[in-house]
Amino acid sequence: MNIFFKLSLFALLVGLASCKDSFVNVDNPTAISTANYPATVADLEQLLTGVYGTQHATGIFGRAMGPYSTYLWDHTTDLSWQGSPNWIQMGQNNALPSDAFLLQIWPDLWRGVQRSNTLLAGVDRVSKNASATDLVAINLIKGQALYLRAWYYYYLTTFWGESFIVGGAGGDKMGVPIVTTVADNLAATQIARSTVKQNWDFIISDLKAAETLLGTQTWTAATDKHKVTGWGVKGFLGKVYVFTEDWTNAKTYLSSVITGSGKSLVSFDIYKTMFNGQNEFNSESVVELNLNVDLTYGGVDLSMGSMMGTLLAPSYVGDTGTPIASAWSNVFPHAKNIARFGFNLGHYFPTGTTSANIANVDKSYITKSVAARANKTVDPRLWVACFQPYVDSMVVAGVKKPISHYLDVTEIDMEAWSFRKYINLAGTELEVNRANGSNILWLRLADIYLLYAETLTHTGDNATALEYINKVHRRAYGLPVDSPSAVDYKSLTDATKAPDDGLKSNPLRYERWAEFFGEFNWWADVCRWKIGPAEAAYYQKIRGGTIQFDPATDYAQPIPINEITANANMKQNPGY
Repeated sequence: MNIFFKLSLFALLVGLASCKDSFVNVDNPTAISTANYPATVADLEQLLTGVYGTQHATGIFGRAMGPYSTYLWDHTTDLSWQGSPNWIQMGQNNALPSDAFLLQIWPDLWRGVQRSNTLLAGVDRVSKNASATDLVAINLIKGQALYLRAWYYYYLTTFWGESFIVGGAGGDKMGVPIVTTVADNLAATQIARSTVKQNWDFIISDLKAAETLLGTQTWTAATDKHKVTGWGVKGFLGKVYVFTEDWTNAKTYLSSVITGSGKSLVSFDIYKTMFNGQNEFNSESVVELNLNVDLTYGGVDLSMGSMMGTLLAPSYVGDTGTPIASAWSNVFPHAKNIARFGFNLGHYFPTGTTSANIANVDKSYITKSVAARANKTVDPRLWVACFQPYVDSMVVAGVKKPISHYLDVTEIDMEAWSFRKYINLAGTELEVNRANGSNILWLRLADIYLLYAETLTHTGDNATALEYINKVHRRAYGLPVDSPSAVDYKSLTDATKAPDDGLKSNPLRYERWAEFFGEFNWWADVCRWKIGPAEAAYYQKIRGGTIQFDPATDYAQPIPINEITANANMKQNPGY
């Protein structure tokens, strides 16, 4: 439901109707007409491409998902650039209905819903006169359209639903409107919010229908690799059942993916580069969003790449020894995250240093850091997710440059590292036209394993739950995933690398945090586990102000003011 688009279209139609017939009655034989389009399977495939493509629109994974949303809410990031009050307020968990970033995310997610509904209407139309052979292809298209509509609703519900369902409660809270048709008049856009339970039931219904249509469908052609498989739908269903605490169904679906999909965890060497445009569609990938470097369009919806890397771009050492941004470089990993991986080796600048210059780096710090990485006394995933200043390097115009203290961070004593996931390792983001082509590993087997482990803790099998947690943990240390090891957790309350009460004795939660750091998962976990206040207490502040988490309101984002104005039946979330 791209509400803004529909209102504009309706206004356009009304305006044209008031014009003289001689002006509007123009026959354009090259224009697509709804009277004859879509008419074929090829037409439906064309529409399907648009529904998939919306996943990396500006307001979704083209730019806003992560750096403009979840990374701020769950404090994956701190802020380098301080030029926007919106930026700071989001990082303080104080988003406003007028927030410019939410005004990007909300309509683009609804655009995905609208395009899904348009395609589903087209499927019904083309099916009426289709051959038996064409019906097979049409049903596969329909299955993907239903999966995609559920995908867009997943984000609408987790971002704007008033609550998750926790302990059987919260289902009666406000969700988002449920829309299954494309509006053709103003009244059809005035839709009230459904409940959270109705939203999740709708998502499950679409995914169950997609499961029936896709079965165990896989795709072998290079041009089809981006399409969701039957196993991807089952994995998504398993995740949704965990999020709604339906442990019986969660166990069924997650175990079926584990035992039947043929998926396996990749080696650590593959894992550490698979977020950087390498090793795409590997054995661990269950659902993957396909992006490509686009030297024609950069930073716009027409691009086939993502601009996220431009916002996350590392800082490197310039010719004078001082930091230089490799692109926009707006955000960097919150310093508390470095400590959560178990890194406590002090700081690279000695006390009293007044300028961020490579000449001032403590050489003993470098020696200790290299040894810690080699000996794995710090969680190795720290260096998969982040670049370490003055230890790691990046490529700039074909030349290796040391990573520096992050640009614009004036606090010299701050652990101002850089992000590494979803960054171009072969050059800067500007060298790929701000259109990074790294695929988004949206759902992977490690996620399935940890969701399954969580499910088993609720269905009476703690021993197997611990084993699946350890499988993910062993891979992080480069060990065989199916064999006991020296790094194994001995219990579900064993010590982790984290220093804080929330994660230090909770391997399941720590592994979900560490394994998926910088992968858009942690915010949903914070919301469904209701650990927002504890997380705020750990992170304390961002550059720009103190984190102020209100559990009564801050698990849900404010409905954008434009939507409140345009839809008379839309109610705002409490507290905004």
